[in-house]
Amino acid sequence: MKKHINKKIKILDAKTTPLEIIQESLVNYGWGFLGNSIVVFMAKQIDIAVFINFILYYTLISFILNRNKYETKLGKFIVLPMAAALGAYSGYSFAKWLAILI
Repeated sequence: MKKHINKKIKILDAKTTPLEIIQESLVNYGWGFLGNSIVVFMAKQIDIAVFINFILYYTLISFILNRNKYETKLGKFIVLPMAAALGAYSGYSFAKWLAILI
């Protein structure tokens, strides 16, 4: 299994591995999730949740800013927007439910 996840593949104009696609998708999902959770917590005025979310969000942003820029169509038009959009909606939904519990 480990061989297959680290094997170089060509998708669209990118040469990458399935592991790299999974890792980058998770980072972009987290970016969308945390970014949109903040909005719900601010609207509900749950200060501690906003504070914790800001810490996590800006920690993730520091990682994102220091990684290599996407240069392929796969990264620019599929990996980044799809994972970030799913994360954003999930973050919004999760924060709504968490705000009810808090």
